[in-house]
Amino acid sequence: MHSDLSFDNDASRHFVPLIVAVMVYLATLALAGSMSIGGAVDQWRDAVRGSMTVQLPGRPGGQTSPEAVANIKAITDALLATPGVASAAPLPDSDIQALLEPWLGDADLPADLPVPILIDVTLDDGVSLDPKGLAQRLAVIVSGVQVNDSGASLERLVRLARSVQWVAGIIVALVGAAATAIIIFAARAGMSAHRKTIELLHLIGAHDSYIARQFQFRLLVLSLIGGVLGLVFGAVTLLVLTLLSSQVQASLVPRLSLTAPQWAILAMLPILGTAVATVTARMTVSRSLRQSL
Repeated sequence: MHSDLSFDNDASRHFVPLIVAVMVYLATLALAGSMSIGGAVDQWRDAVRGSMTVQLPGRPGGQTSPEAVANIKAITDALLATPGVASAAPLPDSDIQALLEPWLGDADLPADLPVPILIDVTLDDGVSLDPKGLAQRLAVIVSGVQVNDSGASLERLVRLARSVQWVAGIIVALVGAAATAIIIFAARAGMSAHRKTIELLHLIGAHDSYIARQFQFRLLVLSLIGGVLGLVFGAVTLLVLTLLSSQVQASLVPRLSLTAPQWAILAMLPILGTAVATVTARMTVSRSLRQSL
């Protein structure tokens, strides 16, 4: 687009793309983190929906010891006789060792180590049981029995995750507000720098809309350049974090994994930022031109 204003020496050509790139980079990371946490919350809920865990005191020799076998059978029979329980089965020693591996390593556990026995309980759809009441009934059969309601424990974690999502949303909103303020400042600074040229254009009959379009197009290009750069650096950062998170074995640590639609949403950030910058620049310049008349 031909411009009657000389923007080659304008300071905005350097700082606007840089600042917009930083803004889009931060917004990309915040939005990606929010979407990743949301996906992790859904996975956690699907994994523990309608399930409970019954923990029996460990016995030397693991689940194969006679006392452990008798305790498992007694507790399992009591659970299966409980209305609302669909299934109850002890976790194999190998699965329990896998749960302890992040803390104890991958070496075989000592045979005399009294590792707790875990019984996985699945409830019928729409059924919920009182963990305390169930624990009291089972403690009569085997002392020291504990019942863990995975759903109740997960809700506290979900509330924390939702709080993090709200914080991420606030960060994106603040980034957008800051970017808008920067565009306003750049537009006003550009008008001040080209005031004499603008007055000359007015004298030869140029309309305000003609002058505003030149500033609008200039900031559109600068914002688009900065937005694309910010998105590229943000995507590289996310790919590195995805690679690092895939190497973490902890089951409760949300892995940074985005779907194709979520990547498409992130790709829209430079376009959205450019649209906001364009509208903001035009409104700012048009208002300033009206006030100067």
